[in-house]
Amino acid sequence: MVKVNFNPETEIPSLQGKVFLITGGTAGLGKETLKELAKHKPAHLYFTGRNQKSADAIISELKAIDASVGMTFLECDFGSRASIVKAAERFHSDRLDVFIASAGLMAVPAETTVDGYEIQFGTSHMGNFTLLALMLPIMLRTAKQPDPDVRYVALTSLGYGLHPKGGIIFDTLKSKQEDRNTWVRYGQSKLANILTTKELARRHPTITSVVLHPGTVKTGLVDNLSFANRMIVYVTNPQGLMTPEQGACNMLWASTTRKENLKPGQFYTPVGQAASLMREGENMELARRLWEWSEKEIAGLKLG
Repeated sequence: MVKVNFNPETEIPSLQGKVFLITGGTAGLGKETLKELAKHKPAHLYFTGRNQKSADAIISELKAIDASVGMTFLECDFGSRASIVKAAERFHSDRLDVFIASAGLMAVPAETTVDGYEIQFGTSHMGNFTLLALMLPIMLRTAKQPDPDVRYVALTSLGYGLHPKGGIIFDTLKSKQEDRNTWVRYGQSKLANILTTKELARRHPTITSVVLHPGTVKTGLVDNLSFANRMIVYVTNPQGLMTPEQGACNMLWASTTRKENLKPGQFYTPVGQAASLMREGENMELARRLWEWSEKEIAGLKLG
């Protein structure tokens, strides 16, 4: 079994006064992250997901941990721009200290989102990017307050290295990209998470932006794969998969460690290990192009 040298119970400091937003918080690593954060008295936990019933169950668990912590579920389909805007309009805090982008898909059949993007790219990148763009003004205002510590923590995967030649195939992003293997499309979406984080760090240095690989974790992302793809995951991880509790540790570390321990734009493997990126992972020109392309896609989008 994989060992993780990080104890959230003792190594996470008090989070008093801090507001968190976690995407994909109704299952897997997002859910485990919420549960651990709730133990350390944050001011408010916002989280997104598609299932109200699952969210209600999670809120009950969180209230059992500490009923004094504010909790708000933002029901949201990350494949729908309109749904993301509605979710953002239910965010009622005047501050946002930590945005954790954990929502995503892995190795699913070829399909498109409601808005027409390749489904893995559309969910993992465009979904998180759209909500980030809507929350960015709040984050930047928070960063101007006394003793600021505003962070953007994005999940990626070592699978980003499977991305296609050139990194992002812009010409066919608004299609199923059926000519690409599902793992190549997955790699493209995970590379996009890395490049977005690096470009955010470059554009907005008052926000500490980092990207991380949580480890290979046994969550619904793995359990819901086809048999063949599930076997690929297990064969390539002979030491076994992490539990969700273990997998959440790198997210928790990056979200709560002292700011001085983080290098903006850095990629971290479990737990807190700065690592190099291969292929297009350090391509800042591609990062700039992706950011500008994504901005154009949501141009004119604003809260009502």
